[in-house]
Amino acid sequence: MADETLIDKEIKDLGNQLLEPFEPSCVKGASYDIRVGARIRRVFSEPGGVARFEWVALDMPGPPRSVPIAPGSTCVIESLEKVHMRNDMKGRLALRAFHARRLLFFAGGVIDPGYDGFLYLPMANMGDVPVELKYREPLVSAEFVRLNKETTPYQPPRPPEEVQPTVFDRERLSREIRRQGETIQGILKRLDSGETSINATQRILDMVVLAAVATGAFTAVIYLFPSLSFPWNAVAVGVGAAVGVITLVTLIKVVFRTRQK
Repeated sequence: MADETLIDKEIKDLGNQLLEPFEPSCVKGASYDIRVGARIRRVFSEPGGVARFEWVALDMPGPPRSVPIAPGSTCVIESLEKVHMRNDMKGRLALRAFHARRLLFFAGGVIDPGYDGFLYLPMANMGDVPVELKYREPLVSAEFVRLNKETTPYQPPRPPEEVQPTVFDRERLSREIRRQGETIQGILKRLDSGETSINATQRILDMVVLAAVATGAFTAVIYLFPSLSFPWNAVAVGVGAAVGVITLVTLIKVVFRTRQK
């Protein structure tokens, strides 16, 4: 005989023998919606990168309480129901679609044969906004499978295992990214300033060369042709002087603009 998944009627027939407290409205076609219980164990990051757990109670007097799960943070949720698994039965857990659309992440799990107690469900908020989890809110769907034979019942670890929490510190990561971005922007500005200085220097050298060439050319004309009569010798000297003045003015403007930048 193959293993069989319990359907709604079979789950209701077992009732409190399987889940306590049992809520008939949580029974679906072939599953039961496990609800958020009285406590949520959140992970906090302390100065120095040290992580610690803290239990938050939700079953306080007054209106139903809720707890926000911050973006990038993790928590462990205690189920409202105690599960009483027989030795010939196991369970499968999956996150409800409603919470998956809110970008909560739950890896799923298995309820071992013979397990008796609350479920502890690790959740992570993978989105960019906080997610509120309310007391007694349906959270995960549980399927119950009847095995074709009994097996060794679940044995809790002795002593209980202590797990060091790992915290994804999104705020610290964001600060580091911003700091690195500012550093890169500073480098780019310095490179741009250096490129401007190089361009300005190149223009100055071009002007100096042009002035030298022009002055040399007009000097050579006067030297080679000393018999040039007026006004040609005066024109040559005037043109050379004009080129020198234009070059000097251009150099002053380039230097002034470079200093302003």
